Amino acid sequence: MGTFLDRRAFMGATGAAMGAAAGAGCATASQGTCKEPVVWDDLQALVDGTPFVDTHEHLWPEAERIKAKTERSDIPAPDIGIFFNHYTDSDLQVAGLPPEEYQKVRSWGLDPRDKWKILAPYYARCRHTGYQRCLRESVQALHGEDDIRADNCERISEQVRTQIQPGFYRHILREVAHIECAHVNSLEGPVFRDTEPDPALLAQDLWTIGLGTGLRMDTLEYCAGGKVPTLDAAHGAIDAAFSKYGPKAIAVKDQGAYWRSLSFENVSAQDAAPLFARFAKDPKSLDAAASKALSDHLFRYCVAKATEYGLPIKLHTGYFAGHGSMELRRVRDNLSDLCPLFRDFPDSTFVLMHIAYPYQDELIALSKHYPQVYADMCWGWIINPAAGVRFLKEFIMAAPACKVFTFGGDYLPVELVPGHARVARQGIVQALRELLEEGWLAESDVPDLVERIMRGNANEVFDHQRALTHWS
Repeated sequence: MGTFLDRRAFMGATGAAMGAAAGAGCATASQGTCKEPVVWDDLQALVDGTPFVDTHEHLWPEAERIKAKTERSDIPAPDIGIFFNHYTDSDLQVAGLPPEEYQKVRSWGLDPRDKWKILAPYYARCRHTGYQRCLRESVQALHGEDDIRADNCERISEQVRTQIQPGFYRHILREVAHIECAHVNSLEGPVFRDTEPDPALLAQDLWTIGLGTGLRMDTLEYCAGGKVPTLDAAHGAIDAAFSKYGPKAIAVKDQGAYWRSLSFENVSAQDAAPLFARFAKDPKSLDAAASKALSDHLFRYCVAKATEYGLPIKLHTGYFAGHGSMELRRVRDNLSDLCPLFRDFPDSTFVLMHIAYPYQDELIALSKHYPQVYADMCWGWIINPAAGVRFLKEFIMAAPACKVFTFGGDYLPVELVPGHARVARQGIVQALRELLEEGWLAESDVPDLVERIMRGNANEVFDHQRALTHWS
């Protein structure tokens, strides 16, 4: 990672470069006609030297990774397979890798060389995608290799195993990826990971799936500490979850868009109460319309509680993880479906994730129009790096720069976060360089803009200090 380049140094280098260009008969970038490269190395150094606030991860607990180094679990074996887990596997299977062969890549019973023999032909078919680029960047950052091959797969696997020890998350995130803090939406527990040993590094989201959009009685009962037979009791369970975890949480996270629309009707408690009574007796008794109505009511209740606790509400929008299941029509409607919710909750903060790919233009429009709507580029850089560059350029030109967060790795394996951070930094540099060269951005804007979009906005919107205080 490059050293930090301060504002004066950047502007001095940029001014000199532009002066030289003008002296050679080229108009300055601020006039919009210069096509000469603009201080690439200095811009890269500025971006490399600025830490990210990482606004979205799903990282397994470090203790579980250490345990899984010697004890088999659902976590993949500690070898090259870890790099082909989560997102990379989707491209491989879309490129033809049979699911049963992919499971061998995750397994403990196969030598790394044999795993590579399975992977190699399918990796060659999709190695140009953002997911696979992220893999290579991570391998380079962590192991000094430009790729995984037959001649290094065993060596890299041994290094993966050796690296897994107490403190390796902090080393990878802080020292390798240059991330000051990461937000984690834990998928292990019902609502919140309250056993995090390093909350200064890993802030935790409060997960509302089981409380509303994917309503689960066991989640409600966990929060309530007992039976939940009525809607009032369900409200009490949500109240209890926020009372216990809200002060420690960094945000609320919900990815209900995977199985339902983001149209949340304003269903009254009077109408929702009999629906919940039926659900409590038999969760399968509700048809799709009744289930949606109950979910709508409870999710809106969660939004109100999040607002009461000052927690931004992170919503999955756009592309689906995995493969072979995405309903594109529903994805297309995500952002328009949310507008009534924004109007009904003007004091809430909504963070719309993953640049809503492939409908990122609509996200820019909403971020420009609604004061409480923010755009998060998490995952977007590796879904489609070129789209990420276009999105950031157009966002800066259309919406207030205070409304965007530019990085979230969105990974289970911590080993893949450094590569994603590298891809994101390259994309940020490209977007800003193009804006400079095209005359849409002045060089004097760049240092403050880099600070804002990489960490400043996140530190303004998410109350890290408040959350950290409540962990002690």
